[in-house]
Amino acid sequence: MTMKRIMLFAALAFAIVAGGQAKVKLPSILADHMVLQQQGKVKLWGTSDRKGKLDVTTSWNSQTYQASISADGKWEVLVETGKAGGPYQITFDDGDRTRLEDIYLGEVWLCSGQSNMEMPIKGFNGQPVEGSTEVIANATPDVPIRMFTVGRIPSKTPKEDCSGSWTRNTPEAVADFSATAYFFGLQLYRALNVPIGLVNASWGGSSIQAWMTPEALKPYPEISLKHLTDQSEVKRPNITPVMLYNGMIHPIKDFTYKGVTWYQGEANRGKPTQYESLFQDFVKDWRILFKNDALPFYYAQIAPYAYENKDEVGSALLRQAQYNCETKISNVGMAVTMDIGNETCIHPAQKKEVGNRLAYLALTQSYGIKGIPAQSPRYASHEVKENKIILSFDRAPMGLTSFYKPLKSFEIAGKDGNYHPAKARIVNRNRVEVWSEDVQEPSSVRYAFRNFAVGDLFGVNGLPLSSFTTEK
Repeated sequence: MTMKRIMLFAALAFAIVAGGQAKVKLPSILADHMVLQQQGKVKLWGTSDRKGKLDVTTSWNSQTYQASISADGKWEVLVETGKAGGPYQITFDDGDRTRLEDIYLGEVWLCSGQSNMEMPIKGFNGQPVEGSTEVIANATPDVPIRMFTVGRIPSKTPKEDCSGSWTRNTPEAVADFSATAYFFGLQLYRALNVPIGLVNASWGGSSIQAWMTPEALKPYPEISLKHLTDQSEVKRPNITPVMLYNGMIHPIKDFTYKGVTWYQGEANRGKPTQYESLFQDFVKDWRILFKNDALPFYYAQIAPYAYENKDEVGSALLRQAQYNCETKISNVGMAVTMDIGNETCIHPAQKKEVGNRLAYLALTQSYGIKGIPAQSPRYASHEVKENKIILSFDRAPMGLTSFYKPLKSFEIAGKDGNYHPAKARIVNRNRVEVWSEDVQEPSSVRYAFRNFAVGDLFGVNGLPLSSFTTEK
């Protein structure tokens, strides 16, 4: 080969490489098969090695939007989305064209938390999900439910991208996806009949502070952030403040979500009072992050489990903190799980019930569908009458029921604070009277207030009452 031909070949190879480098680069969350939030403005972003402008064309409205490429190669653009539908295409043109295919417009939800959110439809080793084989077998690609799982990548500094890809509704993809998130999305799809996008960012055993920003944790001097600036190795990133936010949430913060579902709290059960405060700041933190002050949050109350001792009250106190937050934070709802706990397994098999209950809340509160009895009954007040305490409950328009079984989960205490097993019965639809021959001057009542308890009081809609205490 002559020197001239060698130089020509090298120039051609360089041109090909340079052309490849100039191609638009998109973050993992913007990819084939994704769902974008319908009827609004959503942000698209990425990088390019070119200078000047970049055109973005969306096929659902045949509109072309122009973005400026900054000196460091970054660009972003807001595009308008129409009513739910698809499939569509998005074309990016900075001189070279990149096209995304099989894009849908619909409802997009971020689903996050620890292992009970992470647990896939196929289950964990030795730990099943009820109904898993049926739901896996029924999954078909023509049903527009699309799923994205954020990879486990913790970081001391905010990451710009994450690992993950959008998958279609195939048996293989559904088997590996979060069970709670999928059942939630499936119920939304059946009720709304629009495409559903589910983004799962969860990590087993994670603490709430691992998902929060440094700014949100500043009011907590007891929570150290020194690891973010020193050279130390972080051995347990899932419980280390900010690490999961940096690696798994920051990269997807510019994606547009209808709302958030959250299943977490077990890792914080040792500090329930702190958790009650942290959870309020966490919701505020993510609402700031996602630029939506009214972003809906629907969360699952942690289920009963024995932990170190089934009769201790540590996780009941955490459940109480979650219970309290429902009235302290706007536009939230809590799915109660008192009837589906498991004494020996921290991962209840009834993920369909959890996902459905979260969906019922979303359908009524976020989508305004009337007629769905979506809420669990809730303790409202009490009065002492002689040797009994009469409890009143709201959010039970059709009344309360034990499904004709005796109520066994109530305890009653006198002024000494010592609780005794109590007898209880439903009176006047929404009231329960509680008493014990061992307590003649009662002062307080608690219900299912142990690490592990079996909830036995429900609304007529079949949704369980949360554990609670009348103590302040």
